Amino acid sequence: MTNPSIQMGQGPRSGARWLRCLALGLLLAAGLMAGPARCEAKEDYSFVGIKDASQVPKFVASLQKALAADDKNAVAGMVSYPLMVSAGGEDLEIADKAAFVSQYDRIITKEIKQNILAQPLNDIFVNKQGVMVGTDGKVWALPDGKALRIAVIRD
Repeated sequence: MTNPSIQMGQGPRSGARWLRCLALGLLLAAGLMAGPARCEAKEDYSFVGIKDASQVPKFVASLQKALAADDKNAVAGMVSYPLMVSAGGEDLEIADKAAFVSQYDRIITKEIKQNILAQPLNDIFVNKQGVMVGTDGKVWALPDGKALRIAVIRD
C-alpha cells in the first residue's frame, strides 16, 4: 500500500507547491553555477531574511548533534514541509514529519550525513538562496518564520 503522504516523481502534483519547489531549485542551481566561494560566514544575513546571525551556526550545530545521535525525530523537526527531496534518482515529496522519519535512511544518506557532520561552524556559506549546510550544496536551509529549517535535500 502506498503511503499517501509521500508522492513519487510521477502523477499529479499540487501546482502551487510544485511550482514553489521548482523555482527554489532553479534559484539554488543558479547560485551553485556561480560557484560558492569558500569563505567565513558573514555576520549580516539580513539579505536572506535572517535577523540574528548567531542563528546560523546554532542551527548547524543542532543538526550535527541530531545527526550524530541518529535522532530521526530531531532531524525531522528541523525540516520545512512539504520537502522536495531528490534521492536515488527519484523526486520525493515528503509531506510531514512522520513521512520524513519513515524515509529517513533514504533521505539522509551516509554521504549527506558525513558532509554535514564535517561542516565547520565558523565557515558556513550563505547566499541569497539560503544557508548551505555541508560543503557540497546538497542540503539548504531557509528561514521559516523565526527558525531556520531544511528546505532542500538532493543527493
